[in-house]
Parts: sequence; C-alpha cells; structure tokens
Amino acid sequence: MTVPPVQPRTSRWLLTLLAAAFLADVLLSVYSGRIALGALPGAALMGLCALLGAQKPLQGALAGAAVLGMSTVFIGLTGTEPESISLNDILLTEVASGVALVVLVVWRTRPLIAAVSTAALVGSALLATFYRTGHWSSLSELRTLQLGLLILVGSIVIGVYLRGVSSRRTETELGTLIRRQWPLAAALALLFFIDLRLGGATNQIFALGGALIASVCAFFAPRAPVTMTLIATTGIALSPFAVYLSSSLLSARSGNEALVVTEVAAAMALIAYNIRWAARTPAIFSSAALALATFLALKIRTFLYGSSTDRGDQFGLILSVLLVVAVATGMYFRSRDRERTQSVRSAVTGAQQSERLALARELHDVVAHHVTGIVVQAQAAKLVSDRDPQIAVQALAKIETSGVEALKAMRFLVASMRGAKPAGTSEATEQATTNLAADLHAVVENFSGPPVQLTLDVPDAVPQEVGRSILRLAQESLTNVGKHALGATVVQVAVTRSTTDLHVRVADNGTGRRQDPVGGSGGYGLVGMRERVELLGGRFAAGPADPVGWQVDAWLPVEEEGPRDDPRTDR
Repeated sequence: MTVPPVQPRTSRWLLTLLAAAFLADVLLSVYSGRIALGALPGAALMGLCALLGAQKPLQGALAGAAVLGMSTVFIGLTGTEPESISLNDILLTEVASGVALVVLVVWRTRPLIAAVSTAALVGSALLATFYRTGHWSSLSELRTLQLGLLILVGSIVIGVYLRGVSSRRTETELGTLIRRQWPLAAALALLFFIDLRLGGATNQIFALGGALIASVCAFFAPRAPVTMTLIATTGIALSPFAVYLSSSLLSARSGNEALVVTEVAAAMALIAYNIRWAARTPAIFSSAALALATFLALKIRTFLYGSSTDRGDQFGLILSVLLVVAVATGMYFRSRDRERTQSVRSAVTGAQQSERLALARELHDVVAHHVTGIVVQAQAAKLVSDRDPQIAVQALAKIETSGVEALKAMRFLVASMRGAKPAGTSEATEQATTNLAADLHAVVENFSGPPVQLTLDVPDAVPQEVGRSILRLAQESLTNVGKHALGATVVQVAVTRSTTDLHVRVADNGTGRRQDPVGGSGGYGLVGMRERVELLGGRFAAGPADPVGWQVDAWLPVEEEGPRDDPRTDR
C-alpha cells in the first residue's frame, strides 16, 4: 500500500512535542544533579531517530532501537542514574520518540516490517526498564509494564487508524477532526501520562477522572464548544467527590499533588475554543462555569490531600494567570478569524464585481452591436421597401445574419455565467485572438451604417487581451456611429503601430448628435471602452472631432522583445 508522505506541518508538530519532552528531561536532570545528566545524549539521539522516522519509518525505528540499547549499556557502564517521570528509568523523550516511531512504522510500512520494527523497539525498552540501574521492585516493575503495554496498544491503534485513513479517497468528518486536533490530543495524553506517573496513591485514577473527561471534551470542542465545555465542567466538578468516596473504600494515602496539570490544560483549551467559536453570551457563562469548577476542584483536593493552604493559594494564583492566557488566546484567534472572513468576503465580492463588469462589457459591446445593426437595417428597409423592394430584401438578409450572431453571443455569455466558460467570453472574443486584421475586416463588412475606410498596420502576433480589446473598441465605436452620428457619410477606422503601442482611431464626419438614438442609450459604451483600455495600462480619449463628427482614440501598450545580445560577444 502506498501512503502519502508526512506533511511538513506534521513534522513541525512532532519536533515541537519532542522538544518539549526533552526540555522537561533536561530540567529534571539538572535538578537531580550531575549523576543524571549522562542519560540526556541518548534521549537526544532517540528524538533525532523519531524525526528521521517521519521520512523513513523503517530506518528510524531500527536506529531508535539501536540507540536505546546503546544508551542502556552506556548508563550501566557509567553509573548514570536517570531521573524520569515516565517508565521507570526511561526518559520522557525516549518514551515520546518510541511512541512516534511505533505509530509511523505501523502507519507507513508493510505489516511484517511494522511487526519486526515494533518488536525491536519493545525489546530495547524492556532491556532499558530492567537493566539500566537495577533500582526496581516487583510492584514498580508491574506498574511500569502495565503502563508500557497501555502505551504500546494505544500507539498501534493510532497507527492502524492512520493506515486506514490513508487508504481512503475521501476524508470523513472524524478524520478531518483528528487531522486538526492530533497535536492537542498528543499534548494532553503526554500530560495525562505524567500526572498518572507522579500520583502515588491507589485512588489516583479517580483524581484524574475529571481530567480525562475534560481532555476528551477538548478534543471534540471544535464541533460543539459550549456543550463540550459544560460536560467538562460537570466532570471536573464531580472528580473531587469521586476521590473522597474512593478514599473511604481504599487505603489511600494523602500527600498527592492537588493540581492536576492535564485538567488545567484541557480547561484552558476548552476556554480558548469557547471564546473563539461560540456566541458571546454562552461563551462567557460556560467559560466562567468551567473556571469556577476547576478552582473549586483544586481547593477540595487541597483539603482532601492535606496540602498546605499556602500551596493551595499558589495553585489558585497559577490558575488565574492561566485563565487570563486562555481567554486572551481565544480572543486573539476570534479576531484573526473575523479578519480572515472579512478578507475572504472582500476578495469574493471583488471577484464577483469583476465578473459582472466583464459580462456587462461583453453584453454591451457584442450583443448591443448586433441588435443596433438589426434596428438600423429594419428602419432602412421600412423606408425603401415601397420604392426598391430588392434593397429591403438585402436588408432582411443582413438582419438575419445579425440576429444569428446576436443569438450566438448570448449563448456564449449564458455559458460563461453558468461556469462553462470564463466570465465575459463570447464567440467573438474567442475569435478575436487568432487574426486581428481578419476580425476587423469582418466587423467592417457587417457594419450596416455609412461606408468604412479601414487602415491597418498591425504586427503579425498581437497579445490576446490587446487583440480582443481592439476588436471590442472598433465594434463599440461603430455601434455608436450607427446610433448617434447624424449625416455621417464615411467612417475612418485606423489601427497603427509604434514601437511601444497600438493606436486605434475611429472617426466619423457626422454633422450632429441624435437626442434620442436608435434603441436608446444606456450610457455605458464609453465607460466600458475606457475600462478595457485602462485595465491593459493604456490611454483612452473620446470627443468631438475637428471640424465635425466624433472621434475615439485608444493607445494600447504592446511589449516587443528585441534581439538579445549574445553574452559571448561582449568581451
């Protein structure tokens, strides 16, 4: 089975978790003294093997097993005494790296290879557990083996799940949630493991019940933040009473730590999610209820465990600071989400407006051009039908041609609005980029107004957008001549080139302007032409000509690549 490569974002999160675990090991070793520092190099190498496993799982797993074994031999020979909060004498970084490597080999390698690699890692871990320092008892080893088995089973389950997800072509809603939330789940699992390891009482699992419920709720909080926060509030509020009931049934000793780190971390995540995604009023009340439940649970556990009041007050101060941090984090992400939504909405609105303008220009330039020709030809046929029926027949033929072209243009525009073609395209625009001279000749031949004198001096290759815009300018200008120019006997259409641009000029010799042009006037013709030219970085001018008539000028930039100098001749 082929699985996709590990994404860079996943590698970054893995690096972050390993770095946090290694920092905890460094602080604990420094606090314990020089005799514990000898285990740190092996832990660092184990973390590097986990990072290698993100790209090459088999090599990373085998290297990790070898490093763990060599580190065990080194610790035994040098008399190092590792200070660990994880499995017996195995450092937290080594446990986290081992979990990552098991997940990676189960996820990304064949079953047989995964089984061999996992067996090598487990064998090295057992060797480290029993032979690093020899300071162990049957009870502690039994508990270590139970925790190690739980971690191993959990790692395999996660790897199998990821393997199944990778083989699917579509991602489920739960898969999307896991992909987004796995860093939080990994961090909370690590903290839960630390809390479980540090607690020495037989009823420690009851003290962590609320933390477990809050962690599960934090994982699913993006789907229903308020509901998950209320469920976590209930779990945290009831956990001290479970501790009290269990202490009356079990021979539980006091002195446990009243502050449950996993519970606080899960509460912070829930408050941040709540402030970020929930409505303002429910978010405030549910977050306040969760903060109050966490504080009261701390106070009750402080009383049950017989901790000092001063220590309880210190923990309360820590909770207050963390509450402020969680609220600030939620508000920050809420503000960022709002800004992102506004940016996306503005971008969508801008894109929609651009498409509307493109469609409006094409509708005005193409369809209105053909419809204006139909109206002019129909009026002419009406005037001469009695005197010369043959001219009327010719006009009807031109009306038929213009009507067919108008229908084609409308079909293309409808297709573009339905997404079948880019916005603002028409049959005319798609033909405008093949041969500009031929397209201009076709426009002039189909013009039903005064005779047109066409002058062309265009390059063989014209950029697509420039050629399209020149054709639209000529069409719209001729349409305006037919609608507005009174007494015009000739129209001059000239397209000439210079070293930097193409100059388009359309001028008529009309003696006046109609107050009520053919078909009415929407007033968007000159606006559309100016928009086309300015979008291409050109210049546009329109106004009365000298001595009579109307004149339209446009300069469209054309970049010409001159011959490049051969660098071998520059000596």
